[in-house]
Amino acid sequence: MHVLSKQAIYDKRENVAFWEVFVQDATTSKYPKNIDPLKATTIAVDLLVELGAYRVGEGKIVFVNVPAIFLEASMFDLLSPEYVGIELVENKNITTQTYNSIELLLKRGFKFCIDDFGFERIDYLPLLGKAHFVKIDIKNSPYNWDELKEVITILKNLKKSVIAKNIETEEDYKRAKDYGFDYFQGSYLSPSTVVKDTRTISYLKSTILELYKALTEGDMQQIVSVLERDVGAAYKLLKFANSVGNKKISSLEDAVVYLGFDNLIKFAIVLALSEMFAKGDEKKHWERALYRACLAEKLAEIYSPKLKAKAYTGGLFSLSQEIFGQRPENLALELSLDKDIVEAFEKKNTELGFILSLVELLEDTQNPEILEKIAKILKTSPDVVKSIIESAKKESMTITQELA
Repeated sequence: MHVLSKQAIYDKRENVAFWEVFVQDATTSKYPKNIDPLKATTIAVDLLVELGAYRVGEGKIVFVNVPAIFLEASMFDLLSPEYVGIELVENKNITTQTYNSIELLLKRGFKFCIDDFGFERIDYLPLLGKAHFVKIDIKNSPYNWDELKEVITILKNLKKSVIAKNIETEEDYKRAKDYGFDYFQGSYLSPSTVVKDTRTISYLKSTILELYKALTEGDMQQIVSVLERDVGAAYKLLKFANSVGNKKISSLEDAVVYLGFDNLIKFAIVLALSEMFAKGDEKKHWERALYRACLAEKLAEIYSPKLKAKAYTGGLFSLSQEIFGQRPENLALELSLDKDIVEAFEKKNTELGFILSLVELLEDTQNPEILEKIAKILKTSPDVVKSIIESAKKESMTITQELA
């Protein structure tokens, strides 16, 4: 399992100046094997959008490890340069387009840091003029300590702030301070801490295609319709809308209207680039959540028509523990969902809560006695209840196939 972790970077007064975020293997606390750097960057940026960079960095700048080629994408459109910095890693094959992207990000106010710097690495030299910070691994530097002191002097003459990383002992720390480093990072000062399990949001690729189609056609209602079908995308949009706004937004329709087309296009780009698509058990949970949503909506149509929309949303997020690792009531509060939905998830004796309890009873059963009892409660016949179940199954399967 992968986690997003962060580690503090300290100034000379031993105050936290910045943070660095990175993906780790939860078991080894090391960079995960067999994960592409682009994927790791995507996960980190994706979670910063979701959680809020200000919150993750406690008001300080959070540096993200970024292969230079990644800067040609638009991921940073959703992040504020006030709270996010870019740490350049693996900078080979830099193109003119990459340089142009860096220039645009600099104009927006982003701070740049070059990781694992060395003058012998010619791929770094063209970027040095654009960087605000330079980071040197004191345990794996190509220089001895005397050479390192000279390198630091040159960098400071070039107006670069220099960060010492991989400080593991008191001796490392004292020597780094004596040699003129400006900032310090390593396990001696503080270990990395987990920000969040990356097993959060899953969605299907075709959601992106459908969303783009609706965006290009300017069809707001279709945008809402596409997002309603995908629990992961719905979750992300509500989180994003609440992170960029000053008011609580609890419905997809309000979120779409509030964000407008420009922000929705950026949001779609984040979905397209993150590549964390539903598969295996996650896809099964997603399909079941969609079925629950359809079933809840159809039961509400008979029992309490005014609750149709809320019943659909309640059904969609009723499996949040399995999909997101969050209890439904906690997720509902986090997303500012309607009070009726929160109370239903809290198992309070409400009409919506009763509808969701019927969903749990009916989703896996064709027991005649249960169908009979529920039919009486709904003041209808068992055949009608059966038809509702079949209709919900058919509708959810159709949607799944359309998005497969």
